[in-house]
Amino acid sequence: MRKKIVAGVLASIIPFVCEASATVVVDAKRNCLSNTGNVSGGTPALLTLAPGRYVISIGSNNMSCSAGVLTNGCLINSVMLQGGFGNNRWGTTITQPTVVDVPGNTSTYIAYVSDDACGDNTGQATLLIQTAN
Repeated sequence: MRKKIVAGVLASIIPFVCEASATVVVDAKRNCLSNTGNVSGGTPALLTLAPGRYVISIGSNNMSCSAGVLTNGCLINSVMLQGGFGNNRWGTTITQPTVVDVPGNTSTYIAYVSDDACGDNTGQATLLIQTAN
């Protein structure tokens, strides 16, 4: 069922996409910020986007919240993306193809995952960044 839903969403967005612009790898441990207590030692992945409209989605993903386990709610299936002055200024959760507008000047964005315990996270996800019409 999930594949049918994702296929439907992609089919509705594909007409807006021109070509793949870039990919960014987000690491479940290195790019993780703890959401409890003090911020963990993780650092967000950085990406720079020129003015325009983009469709950003998660391509491959094997991020786990516990030593490679991908079941029982341990698949990290979202990436936080934040930056710029457009619709993403205060952050957007990327779980499905999402349109991000970059107005004005080239802007730096940060991408990260959030977890209460980042230390046992494993795996990576690839953000696909495509220009949109």
